[in-house]
Amino acid sequence: MEMIITAANKEGLLGLPHDCRRNILSYICPTELYASYAATSRLCHADSLDAQLPQTKFGEFHVTGRGETEINMESLLERISHASFLNAWQSPRSHMKIVSHERDGAVVTTKVDDLTFEEMQVQASSLSFGSITSLDLSVSHCKHGGELNRVLPRGITWLLSTMMPNLVELDLSNLHGGPIKEGDSISELALFNATNCPNLSKVVWNNRIGGGYFLRGRDLKTLTNLRELWADNLLCDWRYDKLFAPLLSQFFDENSIIQRFFFFACNEKLERVSLLGGRYVKIGSNDAIKFPQMSLIRFVRNTPQLRWFRSDLAEENVRMLSEERPEITFVAS
Repeated sequence: MEMIITAANKEGLLGLPHDCRRNILSYICPTELYASYAATSRLCHADSLDAQLPQTKFGEFHVTGRGETEINMESLLERISHASFLNAWQSPRSHMKIVSHERDGAVVTTKVDDLTFEEMQVQASSLSFGSITSLDLSVSHCKHGGELNRVLPRGITWLLSTMMPNLVELDLSNLHGGPIKEGDSISELALFNATNCPNLSKVVWNNRIGGGYFLRGRDLKTLTNLRELWADNLLCDWRYDKLFAPLLSQFFDENSIIQRFFFFACNEKLERVSLLGGRYVKIGSNDAIKFPQMSLIRFVRNTPQLRWFRSDLAEENVRMLSEERPEITFVAS
């Protein structure tokens, strides 16, 4: 949206009653507003901050500076620390959308010769965005099979998690998930733990591609208040974390000596879960297979607080489970 302000329409806009100006502003999409609304917001600054307008709650945060092809943590911290940035992220703004962390389908990397972790800790210790309750780190959808890097740099997830003590909802959709390398047991979610984000209760990670470690729920366990998990089109591929690849059979093979159910380490408090379109890739195979019915059934039976479940359960299995767990609402799509 391109907005041209002339002397004539400036006078006409300011001459309108407050309610009329607010209604006009409400038609502007929040993303367009934050990106290209500077001219009008200068004219109607008080109106643009009206609590009834969506743009007062929504904002975009560019993690790369102008002309940068990598994330420079030093310059990023400098921009975040600036008074104008801090003022822009005060109440009622509560939703932050991270942008410019994707280029040509891949997630950008951080500079190799950047700040040390200790230096970042010192600079970030005084930064806090207490009004932010919703953080969107998602990127555009990418089909399975590409070689593009779509894993967020750990420095970014660490920095954001330490600055948002009141975070309630996190969206990581379309990102690949760790651990990626053998011996790596740290994922993106582990950084948004109860120490940094004690109120985090909802995680959305649709179209996640990664290994089988995620199904154990070890990293989700660090989110002690997690109640809602959306992981539609989840793909668990043994090639992403070969160290844990043998564990896949515990979830999907009826003949496995050890039988595991999804998210067994964190399932006690889960109330709403969506696993529509879940698939996995067996060891030694390249083909994605739908989650077996018995795997979905086992999850329902072992999740005591579950009240809403969306999945690919067959109708006969939904009827059976509804008799066993009448308190659960089952959704097919």
